[in-house]
Amino acid sequence: MSAAPVGPLTRAPHPSLRRFVGDYAGYDISGVPAGTHLGLPSGTLTFIVSIDEPLCQVDAVSGSREHFDVLLAGLHLRSTLIAHCGAMSGIQINFSPSAPRAFFGIPAADFAHHSVDVARISRPLATELHERVNLETEWSARFAAIDDVLMRTIDDANRPRAEVAAAWRRIADSHGGLPVSLVADDIGWSRRHLGSQFRSEYGIGPKDAARIIRFDRARRLIPAGRGSLAEIAVSCGYADQAHLNRDFRDFAGLSPSRWLAADDMARSRTARTDSAGVTSARE
Repeated sequence: MSAAPVGPLTRAPHPSLRRFVGDYAGYDISGVPAGTHLGLPSGTLTFIVSIDEPLCQVDAVSGSREHFDVLLAGLHLRSTLIAHCGAMSGIQINFSPSAPRAFFGIPAADFAHHSVDVARISRPLATELHERVNLETEWSARFAAIDDVLMRTIDDANRPRAEVAAAWRRIADSHGGLPVSLVADDIGWSRRHLGSQFRSEYGIGPKDAARIIRFDRARRLIPAGRGSLAEIAVSCGYADQAHLNRDFRDFAGLSPSRWLAADDMARSRTARTDSAGVTSARE
């Protein structure tokens, strides 16, 4: 039995949220073998509201498991493991790196390289999101519920320092192709000062941000069949396919072809367009 994503899976948030939220991506997958899904690094913070069963994250070293009704994963440079029994359902809200300040009053660096239960940060927000999304049965109503909760929570005035936000935008708008030295020149800072301020806000440096934005774009195009691996590598700014393969091994632990072959969930989920990925990575 092949997996079948159900419903209108992707929708843009309310216009008042688009500075901080890239898109909502619903998924309802069943009929694949039980196993582990790789959560790959990206240029967004991953905010997931589970539907029905909690999301199960596995520690790759200890094997311990943690269950989440509402999860927020910060920017990270290694894959995370998500266990599933052959089915998985929820809504992924792609947060820009400035979103944690707007919704929780804290920088994205506080979430870097790990996942947190949103109930530990804001129990009322987590409880309302989970209850309202699970109460609805139509995707449009679920997305509308998220709009309503987030619009009542947002503090638009709480933002990163302007120069740091501008640096992120330049990196994202170039799809990770702009050298860090030019980014620093554009905002009038030294490369060293930019690196320090950037890591304090986001938890990773500008060079790593460029790498994961480029990688994220490529890994969205691969399942969608947007050309050969060599063609995708060039279109995403890699020197060649070997360069793409090295980044995949660093971030996913596998080559692109092995990742796609090994991860049933990755093949089953409807790939979003390149433009959606770029939009969600911007500030």
